[in-house]
Amino acid sequence: MPLLPALITDRRELLRYALAAFALSVIGLSIFILWPTTILRPDIDWSQYPSLGFLKTIAATGNACPSLHVAFTVFTALGFERLLRQLRAGLLIRTGNFLWGTEIVYSTLATKQHLAINALSGALLGTAVAGACFSRRPLFSVAIITKVAAVVLWLSGLPLPWAVVLFVSMDAVVLYHLFTPNSQGLRRVFTHFQTDQPEIWLTIDDGPDTPRLLDLLDRHHAKATFFLIGENAARHPGLVVEIQRRGHEIGHHTQTHSLAGFWCASPNRLRRELDEPLVVLSKAAVRPQPFLAPAGIKNLFLGGALTARNLACIGWSLRSGDSLARDPQVVVNRIMKRLYTGAIVLLHEGQKLDVRVRVEAISLLLDALAKRGFRCIVPAQERLR
Repeated sequence: MPLLPALITDRRELLRYALAAFALSVIGLSIFILWPTTILRPDIDWSQYPSLGFLKTIAATGNACPSLHVAFTVFTALGFERLLRQLRAGLLIRTGNFLWGTEIVYSTLATKQHLAINALSGALLGTAVAGACFSRRPLFSVAIITKVAAVVLWLSGLPLPWAVVLFVSMDAVVLYHLFTPNSQGLRRVFTHFQTDQPEIWLTIDDGPDTPRLLDLLDRHHAKATFFLIGENAARHPGLVVEIQRRGHEIGHHTQTHSLAGFWCASPNRLRRELDEPLVVLSKAAVRPQPFLAPAGIKNLFLGGALTARNLACIGWSLRSGDSLARDPQVVVNRIMKRLYTGAIVLLHEGQKLDVRVRVEAISLLLDALAKRGFRCIVPAQERLR
């Protein structure tokens, strides 16, 4: 196990590894404390194995379910697998890593240090934590493994109510990441950008709607990203061209902005929500890179779909609340009170906004930003965090 962190050169990766190893220990010990188990005294003539005699003192008093020995073995082996893939190691080396991990787990059972259920539970725990630490889809990995673990533990004697609680626990976590804006479990979401200047990023959603916003931005020498709904872009192709001509960025905001159905959309429907706006925008020679989900609500299949289309998922730092506001000054005060350098400010345009707010709120905001010395820019993607 010490060899793996020694080979990790990135500080963030090393910190994530350390936290995962700590979490694995805490989870394993917590399970043992809440549900203590023991193993049978091994039927071994230790005089025949003098070099392994020390194991009788370890195994005699019993051991926990899950086996932390097996858990850390599996966790480390999966960590090495990820590292070897990054280094493009050959199949022979990766197979050796697999056999190494398998041999340790087998020897644990062969020397009767643990019952099979303890080793299996440890393997599930190690896989779950490795999924959270090393996988590109950690939430799915942990959810699936947790459900399998719940079934295995129920078959091994865990009371049914506890097994049911464990089985459905990850469903609540998945739902949280579906409906919570800026949550990172299903897809990396960028919520601010790196800068040492008084700069912010204005994102204006749901258009295109009115050219008056473009005139306002021009007067303040401000740039913004317009996250366009595909249906609206198809109705106003001239505005799409004008937004780009004036030096602003165009982002992807799905085809229909379906709040009720986007989260549960099938892969086919999700494909339409993502591809149809790309066709519309391509007529104006626009190929958007930033993507904003409707109200920040995600979809189970969104991560892979965005990767396939080279779209980056954008969130926000400050939500203006202009969609429900009636007083534009309230909107401005809400933003300016919490504003900081590198923030992504979420604004809207369109017929759904109160007529008193639609343009006036952005006008007042640009004035307030100018007085505070803030510039409105569109940051390069490598600066997003």
